[in-house]
Parts: sequence; structure tokens; C-alpha cells
Amino acid sequence: MFFGSDEGAAGSAALKKYTELTAGGDGWGDEMIDGSAATADEAVDIINRTVSGLQMFNMFGGRKVIWLKGANFLADTPSGARSEAVQEAMESLLSALENLPAETFFVMSCMEVDKRRSFFKKLGNVAEVKEFTKIDISKPGWESEVAALTIRMAKPHGLSFDNNALDLFVQRVNESTRQIANELAKLDVYLGPERRRVTQEDVDLMVAVSRNGVIFEISRAIEQSNCRLAVRLINEQLEHGEQAVAIMRAAIVPTVRNRFCARLLIDSFGVDTSNYRSFESALNKLLPMDRKMLPLKKDGTPNAYALFNAARTCGKLTLRKARKDLQACATADRQLVSTQLDDRDILHKLIVSLTA
Repeated sequence: MFFGSDEGAAGSAALKKYTELTAGGDGWGDEMIDGSAATADEAVDIINRTVSGLQMFNMFGGRKVIWLKGANFLADTPSGARSEAVQEAMESLLSALENLPAETFFVMSCMEVDKRRSFFKKLGNVAEVKEFTKIDISKPGWESEVAALTIRMAKPHGLSFDNNALDLFVQRVNESTRQIANELAKLDVYLGPERRRVTQEDVDLMVAVSRNGVIFEISRAIEQSNCRLAVRLINEQLEHGEQAVAIMRAAIVPTVRNRFCARLLIDSFGVDTSNYRSFESALNKLLPMDRKMLPLKKDGTPNAYALFNAARTCGKLTLRKARKDLQACATADRQLVSTQLDDRDILHKLIVSLTA
């Protein structure tokens, strides 16, 4: 069983296992069952068909492989695991798995699973269960995790990235491995067999901007002092129903804070910004009291990736201006949550101040 919030990774792992199990067979005993159900009755019907398939031998003997693909009825929903009829049907499936005929194999892929149900708790006794979880982009340090995942997934294509290209790719795509795979496939076709190095221009042209990518585009506009672009992107987000305080805390505050910390590291500690490894090493050598001022990852270490990117965009930004920008963010954030002033006006004034 392959499941988890990263549906793309779970589906890919299930496909790989199904391909391995069916390799060399005659194909007569192989079956792929669509697990998408709109109602509890449809879910019960799918489960019953799966059980029947598992209990029948291959018509011509030999191996039989069934893949229940994309099952959506294991989540805690009225048409899923919350339904008594679905629970009973899943118990019959579990019984079938406990008594599989020889040379019969079962693969299941799904997204959400209610782990409290007895089916899931008992499944580990009779099957191999693997969970695939999306990278949590709400936690500091997610960029380096997505970057490592991207590099790993790009290798089979023979693709490599310029530093700026990788940064832009990471910020544009979603944390889903399915979207990363889709965007890498597009770059692979676009570059052709002659060129295998991805540039920033390639990413700009070919890689779609996700919702999280728009947040990065706002950050990039601030870093480049592009007031017009930043205001336009913010207006678009507000028109799409995004909350002003969400834009403030997801796009603006982290950017300004990282630039302030990067400038402080450069001016006060002389940290080398020419190479990521040496930059990361310098951060890890800071005294604990000095590291407290930096944004930290969940393991307590400095978020070197974000700070390194900020350091490369500091340019002529002075520590005095960086501190002033941070204070302006604090004032604007306080106005958003405690006054009746127009949210759009608050953000526009802040952007003008930051990009001046």
C-alpha cells in the first residue's frame, strides 16, 4: 500500500511496484481497478470487485497482479471510512489479503487515509505500507529540501541547474513531486538532447508559477526594487481573495527579515557569500547567542539556504535601511490586524517604502 499527502510520489511508487510484479507475465492475470468513488455505494462496489478479483485464480495459471489505483474512500469522509458499509467492505478486503492464493499480488495507492480505522491498523500485519508526505513549506528550510528533491528527480533526465535557475525553479513549483516531475519533463523536451544545463531564462519561460510561486515572485520583486511588479502581483492576489495579512506574513516579512539578517551577517561577522557551502559552514560556527537572531529550521539550525539567497540580493542595501524596512513591516502588520485602514493602501505604502 502506497499513500500520503504527496499523491504523485505514492502513485509513482505504486506504478513502479506494479510494473515489477507484472514483468515477464502473460498479462492475462493483471488488472488495474480505478479506485475513485463518488459515493459510499460506489466505494463498496469497487471494494467488492477487488475482493472478487483477488479470490479468483489466473485463467491460465501463474501470477496474478491487481492494482487498486487512486482509492479515495479511505479518508475520514461520509462516503469513505466514516461509512459503516465501507468499513465492512474494507474488512472483507483485509480478510481476502490475509488469505491470498499463491502467486497472487495486490497493490493499492491512495492519498488520504484515516489511520484510526481497524483496516489500516491491521493492514501492516499482512502488507508492506509506505507513506509519502509532502515537504512542509510552512517550516523554515523547506527550500533546501525541495532543491535536493529536484536535483534527485532531474538526474534520470540528465538535467542540471545553474544556481539561479534552481532557486527560481524551487520557488515556482509546488512541493508536490508530481508537479516537479511535470515541470522537469517540460524542460527536458524544451532543451532537447543537445543542451542539458537549465538556465534561469529557461525556468522563466517554461515553468508555471504555482500559488506558492506567486509569493516568491512578490519577494523577488521586492529584492529587485521593482515596485510596479510587486504592487501588481499583490493586487492580483487580493482580487483572487487572498488575505492581506497572509501576503504580508508569507511574502513580505520573511523577505525583509532574511535580508536584514543577511546584511547583519555580512557586516558584523564577515560571512563569505560567494559559496553556499562556506556560507553554511560559517553560520554553523556562530555562537548560540548569535544564532538566536537568525531564522531557524525545525532542527534548530540556521536556515542557511534562505539566508544565502537573501545575501546574494542585498547589493547596496545598508544595515540601516534593512533595519528601517523591518520596522516598517512591523508597523504595517500591526495596522492590518488592529486598525480599519484599507488593506490595499497599507500594502502599497509598505512596498513603496521597501523598494525606494
